Amino acid sequence: TACLAAQPDTLLLVENPKAQLHPRGQSTIGRLLALTAASGVQVVIETHSDHVLNGIRLAVKDGLLRPDATRLHFFSRKMGEASEYETPVVGPDGRLSYWPAGFFDQWERSLDRLLD
Repeated sequence: TACLAAQPDTLLLVENPKAQLHPRGQSTIGRLLALTAASGVQVVIETHSDHVLNGIRLAVKDGLLRPDATRLHFFSRKMGEASEYETPVVGPDGRLSYWPAGFFDQWERSLDRLLD
């Protein structure tokens, strides 16, 4: 309901929007968050869900959110070092400019092991 009530030029912080949702629901939440951002609300999302991210990417591809209205930050930290972040860019086709190492790669790693 926070997305529906948010006014333009306000800030909406969303932590783990995937909780207890089917993957299709997670993607739909991503699309809803993208539509909220497109209406002028600054939306900051913390998620570990590739489905939420893909919902946002599809909204960009479908023309519902401008690519330049998105910012994606991937945070990582090596043992004993400070946190670092990378910022892949979402293109008009919804594709990312690059995939940082360790970024939503578990499915691929598991599949590689299953097919080995």
